[in-house]
Amino acid sequence: MQIRINVKGASRRKAAVVQQVREYPDGPMTVEEFLAETVRQNVRDYNERKEAGEILRLFSADVLEEKAQSGKVSYGDPMDDRKADEGKAVANALQCFDDGMVALFADGVRYTERSERIALGEQSEVTFIRLTFLAGRMW
Repeated sequence: MQIRINVKGASRRKAAVVQQVREYPDGPMTVEEFLAETVRQNVRDYNERKEAGEILRLFSADVLEEKAQSGKVSYGDPMDDRKADEGKAVANALQCFDDGMVALFADGVRYTERSERIALGEQSEVTFIRLTFLAGRMW
């Protein structure tokens, strides 16, 4: 089933909501299963982009010309050759959820426990909000 994902940070610098459509297996899922699948998909996409970036560097003359036409010349990926680790990324995402650093809403309902079942259907909308905790005082 296709799910629309919205990601929003609570900072002023990035006011826009980033949207993407992801494919998920049909059937009921817990919050933990949903988070793990979402992180796995994003890690796979990230690692594939890094591999594609390496290939593009080999043929940079064509790429440079194409990017020059758009007005921005860059490789679009960091020069670091390390890949993301799925297991660590999933563990980190679950810890952030448990600690309240990320809020999860599905079709307008907030989920706060890993074991809760998410009622998702075709074209459901899920929103992740990264919460920012402030400490100290304004300068």
